Amino acid sequence: MKVYLKTCKDYNNVEKVLLPILENYKNRFKSGDKVLVKPNLLSPKKVETGITTHPKVVEAVLKFLLDLGTKPYLGDSPAIGSALEAVKANGIYDVCKKLDVPITELDEPVAVDGEIYKGIKISKKVLEADKIVNIAKLKTHVQMIMTLAVKNTFGCVVGKEKSAWHFRAKTNTNFANVLIDIHNIVNPTLNVLDGILGMDGNGPANGFTRKFNVIGVSENGYALDHAIIKSLKVKEKYVYIIREAMKRNLIPHYELESDWEGGKIKLPLTAPIFETVTNLTRIFERVPKINPDKCVSCKICQNRCPAEAIDIDNNKTIDYSKCIRCYVCHEVCPQDAIKLIRRII
Repeated sequence: MKVYLKTCKDYNNVEKVLLPILENYKNRFKSGDKVLVKPNLLSPKKVETGITTHPKVVEAVLKFLLDLGTKPYLGDSPAIGSALEAVKANGIYDVCKKLDVPITELDEPVAVDGEIYKGIKISKKVLEADKIVNIAKLKTHVQMIMTLAVKNTFGCVVGKEKSAWHFRAKTNTNFANVLIDIHNIVNPTLNVLDGILGMDGNGPANGFTRKFNVIGVSENGYALDHAIIKSLKVKEKYVYIIREAMKRNLIPHYELESDWEGGKIKLPLTAPIFETVTNLTRIFERVPKINPDKCVSCKICQNRCPAEAIDIDNNKTIDYSKCIRCYVCHEVCPQDAIKLIRRII
C-alpha cells in the first residue's frame, strides 16, 4: 500500500506530476468500465477561492481514464446549488465539454446500510458505477477539523439527506462514524487530493485560501488522509475521522513516497482545546452567531440548518437550545456572515 505526496506548485504542472503517479494504478481499470469521478463541488465558487477541486486536476484524471478506454462521468451533490452550477462556476464544465464527459447530479437515492448506521441514502448513480475516483480538496473543516478524501465521499449522499445526517448524528464523533460508513459503502478505487491551493482556518468555505503545493494519491482514503495530517503536524486525536478510523482499525500500514515538505496548518477555531475533559470541551464549544452587518437575509443557513435552530425573520436569531454545533450554517453562508464564538452552554 502506497501513498504519494508530490510537490506541485502550479496547476499548469498538474499533468506532469499527476499522470506518472496514476500510471501505477492503470491495472485497476479496464476498458469499458463506467467510472464516476467525484470532485469536491461544495458550492458554485470561483476556482481561485480554493474551495472546490481545480479543473486542471480533474482534466488530468479524465485524460488518464479516457486513455484506458473507460467511460468516465463526473458527478456530485453540492451543499449549495447543483453540480452543473458548481462546475460552470469553477471551470470544470469546460473541461468536461472539451473531453465529452457527461456531468450528472448525484440524485435518485437508494437506502444502503453501513456498518454502524443504517438506511444511508446514496445516489443510485454512485452505486451503478463500476469504479469510482474520488478527487478531494485539502481544506480545514469547522466540524470535522479537516476535510480530505474520506469526508469528500459525503457528497454521494443525496441532497438534503446530508443535513438530516447531521441532525441524526448529533455529536462530532458520531458524525465521523457516519462519514466512515459512507466512505466504506462508496469504496473508491482511487483517491486523489488536490492540495495545490486549499484552505486553512475556518474552512471548508469561509477560511483562508492557502497554497499547500501538494498532490496526493492513494488507493486507500484513510491512508492518504493520515499521511496528510501527519505531514501537516496535526494530532491524530484532533481529526475526528482519523481518530474513529483508528478505533475501527481502518488505517492500513502504508509506504509513503513523498518529496513534499508539509509544514503546519492553521486549524479552525472549533479545534478541541480540552484534550481529556469531555464535559468541559462540550461546555466551552464554539457556537455560530449571525453577524447582522454582513447578513443579507438569503436564508440559506436557515433552510440548511438540520436542527431548525435559525430564524432570520426574528432578528436573525439562533436558538442554542436546538443548535447541535454542526456548523452547517457557517459552511453554507455565501457572505461569511456566521461568526464562531465561545459561549458557555
